[in-house]
Amino acid sequence: SELSSGINAEYGYVIGGQNYSLNDIENGVLRGNRKGPIDLCRPFSSSDPRLSVSISEPDPRIHFALNCGSKGCPPIRVYSADKLDSQLTRATKSFLMSGGCEVEGESRKVFLSAILNWYRVDFGRSEGEMLRWVCGFICNSEKGRLLQELVDTKQFKIVWQSYDWGLNH
Repeated sequence: SELSSGINAEYGYVIGGQNYSLNDIENGVLRGNRKGPIDLCRPFSSSDPRLSVSISEPDPRIHFALNCGSKGCPPIRVYSADKLDSQLTRATKSFLMSGGCEVEGESRKVFLSAILNWYRVDFGRSEGEMLRWVCGFICNSEKGRLLQELVDTKQFKIVWQSYDWGLNH
């Protein structure tokens, strides 16, 4: 996922005779024609023929598989159609366990990647729903148990982590 629209809007592919920018693929197709974090409107209008390939039930795990080339992005991985579900789950767990989610029990602070903030609509309608979604991927860890306790008691404060836009070599 990339917040900046630059390369995402400039480059793309012709698929089935239709032009798709990287932004169209991410936000129009994979996110169910939702506005990107800095977009004023949805990628596809109601009369756009590309709307027919838009996923009706977007999977938030895609945010941990897409990569914009910055250090703040999830690592680049290769995915295969027959293993996609387990690979997306593994990518999500890995991202959240390796710094995308940090929990401080004493201060009741939950530090989350800016990716979850930018695309918060994909993770739930409230902060509690978002944290329950995160818990589903890290629940078997000490971090997950602590997060679950904070969510259950509704005693938490989310702090959004700074995003590292540095080039990931």
